[in-house]
Amino acid sequence: MKTIANLGTLQEAQSLKMKLESVGIEAFIPDELTAAIAPHHFLGPSGVRLQVAEEYESEAIEILNIDFSSAEQADSVSHKKRNA
Repeated sequence: MKTIANLGTLQEAQSLKMKLESVGIEAFIPDELTAAIAPHHFLGPSGVRLQVAEEYESEAIEILNIDFSSAEQADSVSHKKRNA
């Protein structure tokens, strides 16, 4: 398994896991139980890890990059509308 993202919260990791699984890429959150019980352990830069099988690493990263860039574009448009 390869770590493709370190997220700030378990909810973020679960959301991206569902996104990947919706396109047929099985994902795994190795820190899931600990993050659910003791989320304060993941407040640092290490975060909650999201992993996929090595053969899906590049495809998963590409999907997540598209997802993040869409979110950034939406934030940018929303910010421009608020400041108009």
